[in-house]
Amino acid sequence: MTGQGPSLLHGVSGISWEYESPFLEVDYEERCPIGAPSLKHLAMKQTLRDQRNLSQSLFFQVPWLIAKELWDYLRRSGKRTLHLWKIFCTCYPNEFRQVSPFCRMTVDKPSFLMRDYLNLVKSANCDWATQLVIWTEHAFTPELVEIADVINLVSLEVNTGTTVAYQHDNINQAISTVDDRILRTWAELIESSGAFRHLRILKLNEQRHLTETAFLYLSKFPALEYCIVAMCDALTSKAAITTAEAHGWQICQDKPTGAIYDFSERRVDFPTRWRNEVPASLVPPSLPKDIPVLEYIVGQRRERLAASSFVYVFRRTHTNTSERNKRKPEDRLAPIGRKARKPTMKGRGKDLSGLLGEFM
Repeated sequence: MTGQGPSLLHGVSGISWEYESPFLEVDYEERCPIGAPSLKHLAMKQTLRDQRNLSQSLFFQVPWLIAKELWDYLRRSGKRTLHLWKIFCTCYPNEFRQVSPFCRMTVDKPSFLMRDYLNLVKSANCDWATQLVIWTEHAFTPELVEIADVINLVSLEVNTGTTVAYQHDNINQAISTVDDRILRTWAELIESSGAFRHLRILKLNEQRHLTETAFLYLSKFPALEYCIVAMCDALTSKAAITTAEAHGWQICQDKPTGAIYDFSERRVDFPTRWRNEVPASLVPPSLPKDIPVLEYIVGQRRERLAASSFVYVFRRTHTNTSERNKRKPEDRLAPIGRKARKPTMKGRGKDLSGLLGEFM
């Protein structure tokens, strides 16, 4: 895969082909200069010549050894795609994770709506785990709420820039951020539909509308162990730290080591990268340790994280406890300027579509 711009410019439509080409333009396989190619070789070329024609249903009856040969051919030719990676994760859940356990894709100049990217990375059956990095200038507020629908999400990093607003089809909107209202909605979706059941790591950068109440809502996330914040002043005040401790969060004196605990860096490389191993400690106990991982980045850091930006690592030592996820009367905080009311979810079972209506 080259570092060229989106393939949309070359007449291929669809979000799956924004930065990757489905075509096998050249026969990359070396073969004997004497004689015709084998029927097996010709069949592979015909199958892979346009990956837009490939789907899960085509591979359910195909033995793994044949599928592996196709993947190896694409690896040698430099034509592996996220599209086929997801198909193989689904059709060959035990075998394929041993061959290609990690894929990272960077969409530095998004051409589609954020909800389209969310649909691209979700897996209802958790055939792969998703490590998502986004910049909120590319999202509307309801789309931030819809992150809760990515059931296979294990790590979420939310960044906000300062100069660019969302623009799509001549629609301009002020930059969205994650605030207490969004966290409250996420917490309600956890209770009503089991959202964020596998989210282990949450990283928040420049989410300045959050308050100390955020720790109340974060305590509802069943698998959340780490909350890492930078330039979120209201979350790191003395009062906020006291509130965090009251809800089971402690500041780590010794920062955990590993890239999964760091904020993303500006990357200048190929849009798609492949690795033979999954980052250590990324996957929560609720998922298999060897589950394939997709790291998907929507947006790009335009500048380095300021040296003066202190990064605070909060850790919760007790997760998946029923008591922590029960809604207590004193936890039912009403928004500022409104009277307290019964919890939104109690007895109503409001789903994601119903809650999204509150943000429209």
